[in-house]
Amino acid sequence: DDLKSLECWEETWLLKFNVDKCKVMHIELNNNPKNEYVLDGKVLNETYTEKDLGIMISSDLQWGCNIDKCIKDANRTIAWIGRNVIDKQLDIMLNIYKALIRPKLEYCVQ
Repeated sequence: DDLKSLECWEETWLLKFNVDKCKVMHIELNNNPKNEYVLDGKVLNETYTEKDLGIMISSDLQWGCNIDKCIKDANRTIAWIGRNVIDKQLDIMLNIYKALIRPKLEYCVQ
């Protein structure tokens, strides 16, 4: 029913959704029947994890994939700092940590 209203919106405003970029995520908390959804005559692809507003959301609503992404990003930044920062004094490294690494670990984790 909601997809039909989206198709009507497309016709009214003469704008088309990119159906190849549209996805369906079935939440696995209850016995979800996992129906197929069709938009503009095409079946929407199913996904199990999706990034939205910088947060990885999984179909079981667990935070593991988001935490793994944050840790990988922080480790990549630490490696970059190790390769590129010449002067590794404590006060400099502390400022770099507070500016570059800590925000990546704290974003949407609290």
